[in-house]
Amino acid sequence: MVFLIALTIALATGAAGALDEPQRDIIGPKTLCFKYSSFQLAQGERVTDVRFGLEGMGIEVEGPLGRYGVRESEIFARPARLGRRVNRSEDASYYRSGNPVSYAVTGRTSYSPDRDTLVLWLSGPALTGQRADAAIYSRIAVGDPALLRCDIRYLYGWDVALGQEE
Repeated sequence: MVFLIALTIALATGAAGALDEPQRDIIGPKTLCFKYSSFQLAQGERVTDVRFGLEGMGIEVEGPLGRYGVRESEIFARPARLGRRVNRSEDASYYRSGNPVSYAVTGRTSYSPDRDTLVLWLSGPALTGQRADAAIYSRIAVGDPALLRCDIRYLYGWDVALGQEE
């Protein structure tokens, strides 16, 4: 019963996610932190939309390279094949797939500390499948954003909806 009440309140009030700042039109350069990752919003880019759910969130970005979306979730269904790995950093692997092109980003999180898990999807018309896409996906890092200096922090989840976030 408590679960249903919490869900009803969260959905009715929009409390499934929160922002340090309530603005949606955020202009780079800025470090945007999510629950398990961060993204460097570049000079000339702006966040045009933010969407929250109980188990994920997403932003829409517009800038000189075009429009694209960054989506993070705790419950992405991992496809049988992520695509072709196009890059690996210390904390993440980046996979290109599909037509239209999208990128899956994997890394280790607090809920998957021993193996990489699918954390983010990057998609939109700015992504062409060419090397120039690295200018976008290379600005994503997977890991504990609490260790970063964030300009904007996006929170989502049951702990936020129930007012128990740290």
